[in-house]
Amino acid sequence: MLEHFKGDEVFVKKVLDYCDQALYKQRLILTKFLNPHEIDIVRKVVGQGEIKCLEYGGFVNSENKRMIICPNFYEIEKNDFEIIVVEIIYNDHFGKLLHKDILGALMNLGIERNCIGDIDDKGRICFACTKQSYHYIKEHLLQIKKSKIHLKEIEEEIEIKREYVQKTFIVSSFRIDKLISVLFGVPRSKVKSYISSGYVKVNHKEVAEVSFLCHNNDIISLRKHGRVKLVDEQRTTRQSNHVVSGYFYK
Repeated sequence: MLEHFKGDEVFVKKVLDYCDQALYKQRLILTKFLNPHEIDIVRKVVGQGEIKCLEYGGFVNSENKRMIICPNFYEIEKNDFEIIVVEIIYNDHFGKLLHKDILGALMNLGIERNCIGDIDDKGRICFACTKQSYHYIKEHLLQIKKSKIHLKEIEEEIEIKREYVQKTFIVSSFRIDKLISVLFGVPRSKVKSYISSGYVKVNHKEVAEVSFLCHNNDIISLRKHGRVKLVDEQRTTRQSNHVVSGYFYK
């Protein structure tokens, strides 16, 4: 099986161990928050058989979710995922808090990234976290930037509505190094170092080669620059270059 998950062998071995515990010890395994790439791997490894996997992220349209791997006869409820959704109450006198501000403040507390789910800064400022980490966060997260804050647990489900800014580009190929340079406006000379430093991901998985080829609807991210969904418009210029759209996450 490992040969089908090149680059993810360590994670796959962990999932296989979870499956063995669920199948042979009749245990319920609850993961921390997984990104969409990891979630897809769990689905494929578990497959269809005597065990099942379920997922939940705390929000409607969550991107990062906790997963439960357990025997088929287990009945699972949302409370079993042990997720707390928190609203940040603050006075915006010093400016609106953004996703990066909230994530930065949480990381500065020493919280592991996989203990934090999605962060929504479009309306009410909210984030999801594991039940185990919430008590520490509530005790220590008292201020973000210059704003004093108060944390409030939310019972109702909030829908995350993602917004995009669409831009059109002309690219000579779908190689990741060329796309990163064009989409994010960075020099080609820097792209190689970004890739070798692990700053570039496609569909939430790190890219290791500058020659990596992207495809229609791939999500490309560059650390500290943002994320963009690549859409091939199926058109070419007279010079045989490709017309693509980039849907940049706000």
